Amino acid sequence: MQLQSFSADYIRTTDNIDLRDPADRRLVIGNMPVCSNEHLDIAVEQAKKAQKIWVKQSVNQRIVCIKNFIPLLEENSNRIVEVLKTEQGMLDTVVRREVQESVVQINHTLSVASDELASLHHSDESFTAVVRKVPFGVVGAIVPWNAPISLATAKVIPALLAGNAVIVKPSPRAPAGVTVFLRLLRDCLPPGLLSLLHGTNDLGEAMIKHRDLRKISFTGSTAVGKKVAASAAAELKSVQLELGGNDAAIVLKDTDINITASQIVDSAFRRSGQYCYATKRVYVHRSIKEQMIEALAKCADHLKMGAPSDTKSTIGPVIDDDAQHRLNTLIDQTRACNAVIRPCGTILESADLSNGCYVQPTLVWDIENSHPLVIEEQFGPVLPILEYDNTLELVEELNSEDYGLSGSVWGANLDVLSTVAHEIEAGRVFINAARAMGDFSGELPSGGHKHSGIGWEKSTFGLREYYQYQTINGPVY
Repeated sequence: MQLQSFSADYIRTTDNIDLRDPADRRLVIGNMPVCSNEHLDIAVEQAKKAQKIWVKQSVNQRIVCIKNFIPLLEENSNRIVEVLKTEQGMLDTVVRREVQESVVQINHTLSVASDELASLHHSDESFTAVVRKVPFGVVGAIVPWNAPISLATAKVIPALLAGNAVIVKPSPRAPAGVTVFLRLLRDCLPPGLLSLLHGTNDLGEAMIKHRDLRKISFTGSTAVGKKVAASAAAELKSVQLELGGNDAAIVLKDTDINITASQIVDSAFRRSGQYCYATKRVYVHRSIKEQMIEALAKCADHLKMGAPSDTKSTIGPVIDDDAQHRLNTLIDQTRACNAVIRPCGTILESADLSNGCYVQPTLVWDIENSHPLVIEEQFGPVLPILEYDNTLELVEELNSEDYGLSGSVWGANLDVLSTVAHEIEAGRVFINAARAMGDFSGELPSGGHKHSGIGWEKSTFGLREYYQYQTINGPVY
């Protein structure tokens, strides 16, 4: 599938980056323009003009504009899915769910916007006060490659509803699908209010340092997030950061081994392990370690690694050569430490191992707790399994680490599981699950503790990230 060039309408640049298919890196599937600081200045000036008009619109008028995006998104969902599959190497079911969930998330955010963004009024016999919720002005959103539709939705929709203009920089590793998505939204908005700028880290750094971008929302690694926060601090700029996680599954000795294994394998290897909330390591009570390893291996052996175009595939390639090399090096380092390495699943004929960025799903055990595979975020289909004796001592040890995105606890006694969950220092903790549950899941905040982030996304919590308070206080009139 040949993608197109994705420059913004007013940008002209001859500097481009080839986009390659992760399933076959020989194939150039499109190209991405590399925007300069001058392009950023143009976009900011247009955004400032558009935002001054947009902020005068009522919240309900903004809602109407964004509602017009929903039918366009639904009509073009198949196109977006195909582009995402091609550039990311992820499966149809995975990216289709992402697009569908984004529609749900947009509708929910629209439904709560009027109440959340309403001013607060106070008065007595002599004085009155209005607490307004006012936008920052122009905000920047730096969107990652691994779930760009979902994460662009979580940033752009609340920012617009709160009255801001938005400049979005997609990741150069997979910019195409989110560009199609946001161009449809842009068509529903006043010119200049939403801009797309493509580029490398230099452009992201320029956005963070630009004095007219008063807020930056970034999703990515903790290491880069720290640099974002440090650069933004020079301008006392507001930041919202969703950063890395090293999410641990804690398996108690009374768990249902087969059900737990099935769900942990799904969480660890979905998207080839390339998402923040993936289960990154499993701690199993010593008394059931062997049974749990056997069950995890049995479930992982049902995985079928192949091209995203192959309907039999259940796991695709990783994003690019760099990711493949990093993960293979990590596996080699683990092998050198005499850990047990267990490649899993079936390799389909559609998996071009010579030219594609494939990493076979792998379980690892008998590994030291201090090994990089355990203490760092691997962001790929490699899952370490460790043993423990005392649950609360394990939780205390995990809480001493820097990460705090999410985690999960598994067992038969819900009272015990609830007690353990309350002790875990993380933004999300799941009980007998590894993803959000319930029809209300879109109403829940998403974010991390400690080095896993600052601020929150989704629902009313996400809207609150994109406004400031202004109090107007005076005599009754």
